[in-house]
Amino acid sequence: MEDSFPDYKTREDDIRVYFPHHEEWTIHIKRTWEKQYCYAKCPGEDYFHAILAGEIYIQRGDEKYCLDCALRHGFLTQDRLFWQRGPRPPKKMPL
Repeated sequence: MEDSFPDYKTREDDIRVYFPHHEEWTIHIKRTWEKQYCYAKCPGEDYFHAILAGEIYIQRGDEKYCLDCALRHGFLTQDRLFWQRGPRPPKKMPL
């Protein structure tokens, strides 16, 4: 079984990401070599970087973000317990 996943070594290597506020967003795999660019620039760069074929990205309307930028902007999180820290619905007061 270990040989099946050579890059995944321990629980600390967990690379799952979560989408706390997924309404209005869609998740895609880029399947062509047609030019598409991430909606955000990386820190220190003055250009938009490409989203490559096979890359997973998120989209809302015309905005497309690679996973790195989506994490950096807070659209995605690696915090598994995000649901415990997020905004809660208002409590209903008894009549």
